[in-house]
Amino acid sequence: MNDRLRPELRELAVKIATSYARSNPVSVEALPSIIVMAYQGLEACIAPPPPPPPEPVKRGRRSAKAAPKATGRGRKAASR
Repeated sequence: MNDRLRPELRELAVKIATSYARSNPVSVEALPSIIVMAYQGLEACIAPPPPPPPEPVKRGRRSAKAAPKATGRGRKAASR
């Protein structure tokens, strides 16, 4: 757990772990880890959301200008 525990979260975590232990068979050795899991779950609930992923760079579309097609019209015959 953090060095700087939030007292209200610690109290809630203990209450959650105690309630869980009353309803389920739990060994004494497992109780501290149950308290830690409850605390971490509560901490995750109040954590700020992660920042959104960066937007991809939008580049302008480069449109290749099509070269005019050679149709054979207007060309001078090379053999004349």
